Amino acid sequence: MSSSKITYERVHAQDVSDEDEHATSEHDDLPLLVVSGREQRGPRNRRRSTACWLITLVLVAAAAALVSGTACFVWGQRVERDRAESDWFSPPGRIDHVFKYRRQFSERPSNNESQIWWNKVFPRGRGFIQHPEISPVPHGLAVFHQLHCLVRQYIKADAIRHGYWAAVDGIEPAHHAKPGHVRHCIDYLRQSIMCNADTNLEPIDPNLGGVTGWGFSRKCRDIVRLIGWADKWRTHNQTGHQ
Repeated sequence: MSSSKITYERVHAQDVSDEDEHATSEHDDLPLLVVSGREQRGPRNRRRSTACWLITLVLVAAAAALVSGTACFVWGQRVERDRAESDWFSPPGRIDHVFKYRRQFSERPSNNESQIWWNKVFPRGRGFIQHPEISPVPHGLAVFHQLHCLVRQYIKADAIRHGYWAAVDGIEPAHHAKPGHVRHCIDYLRQSIMCNADTNLEPIDPNLGGVTGWGFSRKCRDIVRLIGWADKWRTHNQTGHQ
């Protein structure tokens, strides 16, 4: 048989009308496999979509819980730190202050006015404190040790100031102003400055081509209140810097 004579079975109009009468599905005009496939995959796709939404919601909720938990932890740590700092150095934080050169702090150690001014920067107890929570046993506050390297020490000899004036006057410095102790203070102050790392911005003087550090507002610790706090929790009543 020739392939050109092969034809599909002819369908008469009556046969088509009879089939229409028995049609029950809105998808009967589509190929059977397409209809069957859609009907079979529909519920499964809906279940899969629902599962994806549930997983997404769980992940979002978990992420939100993690973020909020971390934020609460950080906030709590900050509140606790601020509370402790408020007790230590009330008020917490920084104050505005302008540096000005005060010659009286760099005068000769024999200058009585200079000694009076230096006495003002030390609390009773000379910075040694004992606090029931943060220092059950006595400690020294570092700032007063740092000042101690600049000003008169307990045997009436500066490490740096006395050493400077001894060099100016051409005399033998006292023990605590001798090279070994001066070296100690120089490196101790170096590390103290780097530890605190003051990041105030100092304007450049156009006439000098550099900075002096004087005459502009900067953020500082409130040393007056710190001295008061150290005085409150002092270990003894010795005064000054002798």
